[in-house]
Amino acid sequence: MKRKILSLFLCSVMLMGSVCGCERKTDEQSSSSKVVHVDGTFDIEEVRKNINIKGYEFIVPQKLSELDNGLTYEFVDEEFGDGFYEVEISDKSGVILCSIAENAHKKSNKAFLFNIALKDSNSNVIGITPLVSTKEDVLKKFGEPDEIKEADLIDKKLVAYIYGNREEANYYQTKGQFMNIAFNDEDIVESIVINYVK
Repeated sequence: MKRKILSLFLCSVMLMGSVCGCERKTDEQSSSSKVVHVDGTFDIEEVRKNINIKGYEFIVPQKLSELDNGLTYEFVDEEFGDGFYEVEISDKSGVILCSIAENAHKKSNKAFLFNIALKDSNSNVIGITPLVSTKEDVLKKFGEPDEIKEADLIDKKLVAYIYGNREEANYYQTKGQFMNIAFNDEDIVESIVINYVK
């Protein structure tokens, strides 16, 4: 059942054109020191360094071997090919993040996240929280998006605000440094995806 839910979630994220990656550079990692956010502005460098999931700080790209203490990871699939694997990141209470990692065929010292999807109310990016924040909150925080996309899923329609540089590629891969915020039909944030690929 857990696998079916994860598969449905990954499919919905991919339909929104958000699960992605190729020609990644891990040397883009830098200090996660926070900067003061100015409302109405979007800066991918600020966003990628201010991802919080269940109290754990993440940055993209981030080597799996450099996750916060208390976090572990496990590769659970190879279905994406070309070095892309599904990965589960857990703490002592269970799985807190399912994502896709580029990992040079499971060489964990080289594996890294280049894309993180947030979908629970125990996560946020600079205070924007899935299942809590509204479209109005997002516009106040980041201003008008660079692109707006719509997708009809099996049981719902999502509207996505895309901030930053997003380039189309193939089904699993998208280049760019961007944030994709999807809203449900009540204008509540459904999910947030941060992608950092050069």
